Amino acid sequence: MNEFKDKVFGSVFGAVIGDALGMPTENLTRDEIKTLYGFVDDYVEPKNYLSGKLEKGEWTDDTEQAICVINSIDMDGVDIEKFAKCLIEWAKKNPPDIGLTSLTAIEKLKNNDYSGVDSSSCGAAMRAYPLGLVFYDDHKKLKEEVIKISKITHNNPTAIAGSLSIAFFVSKALIGRKDVDLLEECCNFIKDVDESFSKRILEIKHFINKEFEEAFDHFGTGVKTEEVVPSAIASYLITDNFEDGMLACVNAGRDTDSLASMYGAISGAFFGFKSIPKRWIYGLKHKDMIFTLAEKLSSILEKRRKLK
Repeated sequence: MNEFKDKVFGSVFGAVIGDALGMPTENLTRDEIKTLYGFVDDYVEPKNYLSGKLEKGEWTDDTEQAICVINSIDMDGVDIEKFAKCLIEWAKKNPPDIGLTSLTAIEKLKNNDYSGVDSSSCGAAMRAYPLGLVFYDDHKKLKEEVIKISKITHNNPTAIAGSLSIAFFVSKALIGRKDVDLLEECCNFIKDVDESFSKRILEIKHFINKEFEEAFDHFGTGVKTEEVVPSAIASYLITDNFEDGMLACVNAGRDTDSLASMYGAISGAFFGFKSIPKRWIYGLKHKDMIFTLAEKLSSILEKRRKLK
């Protein structure tokens, strides 16, 4: 792979692997994870609410919704009707891990109601990374597309701002940016959407040289955007390699699949596919499908770059 393709594959596989690694520990506290697993460093069978419903190495709704984004995107952006249809078809399968906000919003989509739900849960942020890859060099277009795919389910300023933040950091990771100045730039990118959340992003700078757990304890790792998104971004800025940050997220407790998936999308775009431990690639279920999706995004990105 050339460097750009390596980074695209790193982001896609990083997001999915984070989802699959974090799936068995989702909704558990940090202490419960230690009691049940010790320290999770590879795929394990779920002992949480997904026990008997998913197997080790499988992903959750985070990846399913991101797949809908990827399958609905081209060089011009996301076909919102195609995206909505994909979400509806996915929900018909009665997934065991679909969030209440997404479920409620999808019921509205069935009636051609695209108004979404006023919820600050992180369902929009967890699926935003493909847009950060495709429109990494056009932040005006990136903002338009992220808002478009966010508000049809999570029509809430904080949820949208969090989604924009993840896409923003992915776009910068793709071009090799990993510095504290990004926090101010991200703040400026999102403050017209949610000024309060933009200030929360700035708080991350106080944790750059501290332990992961200090950031997690400050921001939280729950399902709310205001918790898990800053924790994911902080993890990326704290770590100096893909694996350490991922393991911190997986063992953090609460919304571990979303936390690890968002971290994986950003960190994978920076460190690249080559940085991901091979055991996590080989152990991932349905990896051929993920390879195809990464190829699609890489192809779109390459075509856009040739047009510049």
